[in-house]
Amino acid sequence: MTDKPWRLDRLGALADEWVAERESFHSGLYAYLHTHMRQCATVAQDTLPLATYQNELDTISAHLMQFVRAMDGTVWYALRSPERMAAYQAEQDATFGTMIAADSQRLAALAPPDTMAAVHTATQQALGLALHILRMLKDMPKLFDFSTFFFIRRLVSQLKYLLYPVRTNLPAFQRYWLLDDAEFDACEPSHNAVHPESGIHRYDIDDHRCAYTAYVPEYYRPDRAWPVILALHGGSGNDEDFLWAWLKYAKSRGYLLISGKSFGPTWHPWDASSVLLMLDDMQARYAIDSQRILLTGLSDGGSFGYEVGFAFPERFAGLAVVAGILRPHQRNDDASRLPVYIAHGEKDQLFPIGYIRAITRTLEEWGHDVTYHEIPDFGHAYPPGENAAILDWFARHTAADRS
Repeated sequence: MTDKPWRLDRLGALADEWVAERESFHSGLYAYLHTHMRQCATVAQDTLPLATYQNELDTISAHLMQFVRAMDGTVWYALRSPERMAAYQAEQDATFGTMIAADSQRLAALAPPDTMAAVHTATQQALGLALHILRMLKDMPKLFDFSTFFFIRRLVSQLKYLLYPVRTNLPAFQRYWLLDDAEFDACEPSHNAVHPESGIHRYDIDDHRCAYTAYVPEYYRPDRAWPVILALHGGSGNDEDFLWAWLKYAKSRGYLLISGKSFGPTWHPWDASSVLLMLDDMQARYAIDSQRILLTGLSDGGSFGYEVGFAFPERFAGLAVVAGILRPHQRNDDASRLPVYIAHGEKDQLFPIGYIRAITRTLEEWGHDVTYHEIPDFGHAYPPGENAAILDWFARHTAADRS
């Protein structure tokens, strides 16, 4: 603990706890990857022509893509019955168990050309994480376990961090972080045209008082102001994992992205100053359009979005809440100027849909411009494709404000 006054209270302890947990997680991750790579190094390697090596790598990366999409598409809340969990475990093992293990052994037996060394290492490590995830799934009891689910989700996130820097060398992943209508050459400029301050960065400000992960499109230029997405993770989440929920949308639509981290496992009123500090810090680093800042969040992050947005409406041009609720909050006199987009699953098992419909009516009575999207037969999770609808809504509102 330092002698800074803010560090002497519970906030400092929460920040320290998360920093220690994160360091422990990454230390264990690096140790596992080191062991996996050391084992790979004991395999006798075949030197192949570049074209032959690339063909082998393309096949392996296509299998990795199938695995990543399967993890992305898993609706975890639907696996709570022992029968469904057992069926899911069997399906993942049958589909990926032998294939990923064979790919790992095959890649370890290939000697990469010098120009592909970084791609080779990243793919080996990603295969190692995929193997570990599959072992965890196979060994999981036939009952849904939240702690294991969150750990698997973090490992999938780390797998993406390994592959993102080499994505353009892996055909299967070249468009994974792009929307279907995005122009590849515009979103993935040549190496010489990539802005040096673009990409993924993690910032830890003022002795952990403010922590966030940012994504800046590779084609960023500081000669114009850029819109911003400020995204708040759900309960027990974190900034690094939640970044992936929005990155392809920011990359494809031309937004800077801030994925914030709460002091503790979830958001509380004392986090508000930290959220504003994230914005201030990002604005000091990059050219930001202060009239086009979207505040959004999932579950607890969405609920906290109401609190921050309604307390500081002058900082945001729109608020998008996904699977969140309206809690008691301090309300600025100008709060009703903030347009609100609400997306909620009809079968949400945590926040019943009747309450969300009532919130919508209340916000309209308070004078907010509310757009409500109720998703049939969907539970408490992030709805696929909702981000595109949110950005379309936000673009319409900001365009109207400028006209």
